[in-house]
Amino acid sequence: MGADIHMYVEYRNKKESKNRETRGDRPYWISYGDCINPGRNYCMFSVLAMVRGEYKDSFEPKGKIPWDLMSYSTRSDSHMIIYDKKDENKDREGFVSLEKAKSWEKYGCKIVYNEAGKPTHVENPDYHSHSWMGIKELEKAFRRYVKHASKDWGEKITKPGVEWRALLASMKALEDDGENEVRVVFWFDN
Repeated sequence: MGADIHMYVEYRNKKESKNRETRGDRPYWISYGDCINPGRNYCMFSVLAMVRGEYKDSFEPKGKIPWDLMSYSTRSDSHMIIYDKKDENKDREGFVSLEKAKSWEKYGCKIVYNEAGKPTHVENPDYHSHSWMGIKELEKAFRRYVKHASKDWGEKITKPGVEWRALLASMKALEDDGENEVRVVFWFDN
């Protein structure tokens, strides 16, 4: 069975975030596009989060980002919707009963409640090794990847694949000369 990565590039304007915090509001993240999967690369997965291997200088997964600190797109993919017993969506992918959601709590899946206290979402139990990185950290991961891939494959690797470099390039463009804070949020499934 293989492992795949789910990635979301998120950004927020630094000035607007500071203004929101000053007003007592929580800054929010905006997703750039939808889920990105730059390809199954176990050497890269090992460097990023110790998935499918581990090196001495692998990054440890940082854990799940709280529900209200993710962009809408990231939340939508990382959680399943809890349906009511009479809901017609009960047989659709991405929906789960409250009973099933509660059974997943023993595996560390958190249930999200709305302001009225009604359960609305639950973390997807098939996802693991959640983490995130900013631009500098991702650049460091790429340098480590080049070192390990060259050694593991017995040939000179000078850079990650073009899909991975495009991911980093989009993050740098979204940084917009330092006006925005940018990160890539990711996790894996088996």
